[in-house]
Amino acid sequence: MKEVGIMSFGARRRLSMVIKAANGAATKGYSQHDSSCSDDASITSDLDQPGSSSCQTSPRTTTRMAPSPHIVPSLPMKDNMPLPSKRFSLANWLPDQPGGDDLIQSLKNCVVVSSQQRIRLVKVAVTGLTETLGLYPTASDKTSLAREMVQMFPAVKDTTPGLEGHEHFYNNGSGFLEYKLKNSRMSLPQDKKKRKRRSRQELEVAAKSAKTVVAEDEEEPITPGDQEKVDWMRYSPPTGDNQKKHRDLFIDTFSFRRKIINGSPTITDVLCQFPRLQDMPELINLEFQLLYPDQCDNFISRWGRMKEQIILAGEGNASVLVQIQKFQPDDNRDLCALTALAFALHKSVVQVRGTSTSSSRENSLLFLVQSIPEGTDVEAAAKAKKPVYQQPFLLALGPARRPVQYFAVLDKVAVPCGTSLITAIDRLFKCHFVFNVHYSPALLHFWHFIAAFIYEVLDPHTVKPIIRSFASSVRAVEL
Repeated sequence: MKEVGIMSFGARRRLSMVIKAANGAATKGYSQHDSSCSDDASITSDLDQPGSSSCQTSPRTTTRMAPSPHIVPSLPMKDNMPLPSKRFSLANWLPDQPGGDDLIQSLKNCVVVSSQQRIRLVKVAVTGLTETLGLYPTASDKTSLAREMVQMFPAVKDTTPGLEGHEHFYNNGSGFLEYKLKNSRMSLPQDKKKRKRRSRQELEVAAKSAKTVVAEDEEEPITPGDQEKVDWMRYSPPTGDNQKKHRDLFIDTFSFRRKIINGSPTITDVLCQFPRLQDMPELINLEFQLLYPDQCDNFISRWGRMKEQIILAGEGNASVLVQIQKFQPDDNRDLCALTALAFALHKSVVQVRGTSTSSSRENSLLFLVQSIPEGTDVEAAAKAKKPVYQQPFLLALGPARRPVQYFAVLDKVAVPCGTSLITAIDRLFKCHFVFNVHYSPALLHFWHFIAAFIYEVLDPHTVKPIIRSFASSVRAVEL
């Protein structure tokens, strides 16, 4: 090594240069060996010049002679270099865990998986995954684990049409496995995390840079005929003689009305311009029918069977079961099922104007139905509502379990919704679309379930895994 002048370098550098020098010597040896044929370091390829001597040269087809093979000694691996990953096997891991055999038997023998079983399965699976591959397994590892889970336990499969069945556990950066992994990484120091938490200032800069200017579509001009029809409906109170004309003009002015409502006015502004939506509430159903002609009656027609499936599926959740047991056999089964659905799909932390707030299961029901005694002034109660209840909700007049009448509270306006809870829920849901308003954050999963799996006005593939998982449990219930 002194001869080649590399003593001043480090051990790895010296070894690399020794190998390079040896390769050069080998190449030089080949050149000396072939000097009888040519003084050039390149020779003519036999394949390019068939029948010619190997000593003939050609300036067009030359191939450089490769050096002789040599053995490179293995180098010590640094501590921070990743080792080759080995795919995690849940089937090999689970039986050796405490209570693993019991979990296997319970999942193989059940038809409807409870939330406790699913949570326990995810917890054990992620524990094994992280102990084998670390806190940052690859997407391929997580996908393989998700598929293995549904192969081992068919009862946990996501039966949403169009899906393979494992997507609620992991799919493209979301799912129960990913959520659990994120929670596990929260305790890591910042310097150990692959994704650094950005400051509020960085988030604000990113939000500003993400904004794009969207050119407004050219709106069709409002015709004098449309405005005349709207004015007539606005200033002509409904009577027994003109209700048909109101409905006909309401249909004729649909496009005109949607342009105004899609401009995001308040519900109060919409009701001022179209007051018949308040004193002729059946027009809310008509508007929704014009928006979704084939899905308008889905809730009324499907709820009778689905409510019992929801109650039975909800019994697998301890907190839901407690609420179900509070209902007597002669109590309102519709209210029991809606309560079970709201508790099963409870969203504990909600974002309101960029601020995270917590909501208990009991409080979330107040965003759906609030009871007031008989004889209460409904209009006064609607105007006196608390500011937190910004989204539409129902006001039930009478006993909590057996109300006599329902009203939808829109802003601070009470709109009649009939005497049936299901008719009232149907109208309340449609109000979100008719008036172009968001769902209450505390009931987001609740409404998404109804929109995707009952009304079918929302693509079920776009809803959260917890919603699809509960929908699969509901479908698995046989009455």
